[in-house]
Amino acid sequence: MRIPDAARAVLEQAVARAEVPGGVAAIVAADGASDVEAAGVTRLGGDAVRITTRFDLASLTKVVATLPCVLRLTGDGELSLDDRIGHFFVNAGWFQTPSLADVPLHALLTHTAGLRNWIPLFARVSERRTALAAVLQAPVADAGQVHYTDVGFMLLGAVVERVTGQRLDAAANALVFEPLGMRRTGFGPIGSDDVAATELCGWRGRLLVGEVHDENATVWDGVAGHAGLFGDAADLARYAAAWLRRDPILGAAETLGEATRAHAQGDDGSVRGLGWLLAHPGVFAGAAARGYGHTGFTGTSLWLDPDDGRASILLTNRVHPRRDHPSRIQALRPAFHGAAHGWAAPVTPATDAGAR
Repeated sequence: MRIPDAARAVLEQAVARAEVPGGVAAIVAADGASDVEAAGVTRLGGDAVRITTRFDLASLTKVVATLPCVLRLTGDGELSLDDRIGHFFVNAGWFQTPSLADVPLHALLTHTAGLRNWIPLFARVSERRTALAAVLQAPVADAGQVHYTDVGFMLLGAVVERVTGQRLDAAANALVFEPLGMRRTGFGPIGSDDVAATELCGWRGRLLVGEVHDENATVWDGVAGHAGLFGDAADLARYAAAWLRRDPILGAAETLGEATRAHAQGDDGSVRGLGWLLAHPGVFAGAAARGYGHTGFTGTSLWLDPDDGRASILLTNRVHPRRDHPSRIQALRPAFHGAAHGWAAPVTPATDAGAR
């Protein structure tokens, strides 16, 4: 299993044009055979990126930690996707109509709960207990419509904690990472050795290295259902290969099938499975993409194509030294994943409107 030359060139050219400081690319098959390429630096003026360099995975946390925990617990009979938030938290959505208490877990997974896509939680609370209290009173509107939201996965992470009696980092380690041999994946802080820097944060007043970039994840002590995970390409390759072969560690075969089936479609044409974004015209992996995947705000992305039994991984620190750095990530992602899977020749449009 070898990364196609065209895909290698996409990453190398992005680094050469200073669109991203550095990155790691990988491709993996269902049997675990993989190839990894590194380019650029971990920070401006810093060390070279290595294939072992860990990145802040940002919203890949949703599908690499929270989703498999939920699916495992579902398969083990510890919860049902039809369970409502009020089943776990009796004060959810108190005195509100419609109420968060009536939202089922599957609506959180498909981003159809009617929750706002983002709230400045970090500007209102400063620790985990009040963070949970705040999101449990989040208003609900337009239920059934697709609205991508971090808030729903904060709630899913809290449900995992309530069911297992463990914090999400411990639950994910026990249910997913340790069984799959993902020894370099975990929630931060993780120290600064061989870690790609993200942003020089104006709010925290320091360069973030091994400390979660997502502001709202900071008030969950860096351990949240929507963000906070760090990992390297080799571990993500192990995880992707497990999905390609439908490894029972991730959950029952029927449950995994449900996760990658279309459940909802957004007004923008996006198609949602359980946690995963499915192939559709305009998807980040390219118009000709097949399969499913996800992105992270820091510049990470993962795409799986079960038809040809391959997955592609792109990890960059595109928010370094600032989130408004002209990374052109919306062009970089389809160019890389398209070339990795042989869907289309890489293209690099002149503009990029930014991306999550």
